[in-house]
Amino acid sequence: MHFAARIPKTLLVLCVSLSLSFNQAIASIDHAKLTDNQKKFLDAYEAIKANDRPLISKYKSQLKNYPLYPYLVYLDYKYHFKDTPSGVIESFLNNTPNSPLPFFLKSKWLHYLAETYQWDLYLKHYKEDEYRSVSLECYFIQASITRNRANQVQKKAQTLWKTHISLPKTCNPVKRFLRKEHLITGSMVWSKARLAMEKGKINQAKKIGRDLSKMGRRSLNFWIATYKTPKKVTRAIPAYISPVIRQAIFMQGIQRLSYSEPELALKTLTQRYEQYGLNPTELADLQSKISLRFAYQYHPKASEYLAQIERVSKNKRTLDWELQVAIRESNWIDYLDMYALLSEKQQNETRWRYWKARALDELNQTKKALPIFKLLAQQRNFYGFMSADRLNQPYQFNPTPSQKKSLTKMAQKYPQLKVIQELIAINWKLSLKREWYHLLDHIDKDDFEAIANFMSDWNQHNLAIQTISKVKKWDDLSLRFPTPYKQPVLQAADKNTIDPAWVYGVIRRESAFSANISSAVGAVGLMQLMPKTARYIGRKLGFKKRQYTHLTSPESNIKLGSAYLSYLHKKYNGSRVLATAAYNAGPHRVDQWIPKDTIMSADQWIETIPFSETRAYVKAVLEYTTIFKSMLNKKYDRLENFMHPIGLPKTLSAHKTNRKPQS
Repeated sequence: MHFAARIPKTLLVLCVSLSLSFNQAIASIDHAKLTDNQKKFLDAYEAIKANDRPLISKYKSQLKNYPLYPYLVYLDYKYHFKDTPSGVIESFLNNTPNSPLPFFLKSKWLHYLAETYQWDLYLKHYKEDEYRSVSLECYFIQASITRNRANQVQKKAQTLWKTHISLPKTCNPVKRFLRKEHLITGSMVWSKARLAMEKGKINQAKKIGRDLSKMGRRSLNFWIATYKTPKKVTRAIPAYISPVIRQAIFMQGIQRLSYSEPELALKTLTQRYEQYGLNPTELADLQSKISLRFAYQYHPKASEYLAQIERVSKNKRTLDWELQVAIRESNWIDYLDMYALLSEKQQNETRWRYWKARALDELNQTKKALPIFKLLAQQRNFYGFMSADRLNQPYQFNPTPSQKKSLTKMAQKYPQLKVIQELIAINWKLSLKREWYHLLDHIDKDDFEAIANFMSDWNQHNLAIQTISKVKKWDDLSLRFPTPYKQPVLQAADKNTIDPAWVYGVIRRESAFSANISSAVGAVGLMQLMPKTARYIGRKLGFKKRQYTHLTSPESNIKLGSAYLSYLHKKYNGSRVLATAAYNAGPHRVDQWIPKDTIMSADQWIETIPFSETRAYVKAVLEYTTIFKSMLNKKYDRLENFMHPIGLPKTLSAHKTNRKPQS
């Protein structure tokens, strides 16, 4: 919901303290279901935290052949670096194959070595680009300086300083070195300040500006003022500012002005681009960005301004919006003309082929449209289902089971599978993900399908979905569209009088069945609820406080998410399309997107939603809902049943002025 960040993509994303996953699951484990070894392992973990050496030794001896034994060693070393000889740690790093643990232990150890000033060991083991850690890079520079290698790292220190708007405290020695040796030049300060301004980090830019000359600070202050009031670029930028900085101020100011006044921005750009030395590429780039602002707003002159951009200067984003504006305005002839100018690869995209057929159909060229619709109708996706509706043909789901293999044989080939099974049993979720990422980086391509099936069998559906997606195997519907939490979903859907398949469609798109994830903006759990939304719905419907505050609980999350879907469904007079869009982007935005003076077909409205994420989201949820319906009921609802025309008289609730929750 609301542009939620999805599943992490790399092992490095997970490079945080293992203790988080170790501690988070203790309360949720059913100890009665644990094996003796699993219980001993958890007891050993407690002994390690207490540094009970006799007990640790006892458990290590008992668990020597247990799949999670390396975790005991890892934890013991990590908690007790002070008491662990470096040679022992080096041996673990070099002799623990098929495991992510050495990677994480080494990171912890490097930090420990730096914090205890063991610079020789640090320099021996640190490798550049092994970790995405600014702190470790700063420690490397500090270690080199301490060992009289400053000349070797001087440029690295300067580059680090000027390419990071802010640096952690661990980099203070590097900053002191640069200042002491007078290695911070004016161009470095401007490079750093410019980076801060381009990222909109105004407060950081002010701090950086303290190292500028009096005239430099004056120039930076003018830039900040222009950032806050972009209309200043309509007047001449003072001559005391260097030409390079004037150009940067002008280009950023024009772009920011285009957010609110695109016509004025375009006029100013045309009048002043030569004055600030913009080259043809820079000019074309800004013209394109301004024209896109017209397109985002579906301004009456959007198509006119987009058409004025020279064909050679148009990028894929510009072309996409030019096509979308034509769709929005039902300019079918223009659409076909632009489609003909696309590359062969773009013309073959399902999206544009569907709209080519739609355009032909609208222009009464049905014979030309039918072959396209027939071909698309063979596909299992939004456009395939829409094409099948046009032809009144059955939907094609085309399921194909994926390859399964013997767990015994696969575990012999990949011992990590046994580790993963044990981590699932003790509910160490972060460690599980790390093992899974590491496993996928080291398996044969032919084994991905089998691994996905194991994950599904072990109820790790989000990992099964990601695994099968990595090899683009889209046709095993039982893997890609599982139905866990069936009782909570069916009950919540029934209580809120909405289709359970729709609830599943939202869950699948939002979290892929990962109950514990949270997004960059704070959305939580299976249905990626924003806490404010959950609180609003929870209070409105009389939920207990623990239900709308514990959003990682699958049952609570499903109840609240389903209630919110129902709320939106009613708000938009039964429009599943608008309710789905509002679930992602918020009802306040969707209210603005509904045409006020016309009625649009639903597919046109969906295709021209201003936000690309919401546009993709609505298509995906409608597609997934159709598939889940077929899997739950062995029959499906046609999309045409929900594709009602969109327009204010038809779709916006009479209760528009009621208080709306934040999404």
